[in-house]
Amino acid sequence: MKTTELTLHPSKTIADLARQIASEEHISITQLFSAFILAQVKFKYNKKAIPITPLTRSVTGLLKVPENWNYKQDMEDILEDKLL
Repeated sequence: MKTTELTLHPSKTIADLARQIASEEHISITQLFSAFILAQVKFKYNKKAIPITPLTRSVTGLLKVPENWNYKQDMEDILEDKLL
């Protein structure tokens, strides 16, 4: 398979997490990233693969969040607090 170089600039916390996960799984960061991308594509185009359970369906829409909520930043902040 032909490869190409891709440069990423994650936060230090995310980079450390990626290294830790790759080490635990005995794979490279490239393999970890590739698996993540393939899983995202599979999920996006094959939504029937993960059924929504009745419990999940019953709680959908109960949580109200602000329009400008940046959940990605909040999750990164939580992970940084937890790991530091």
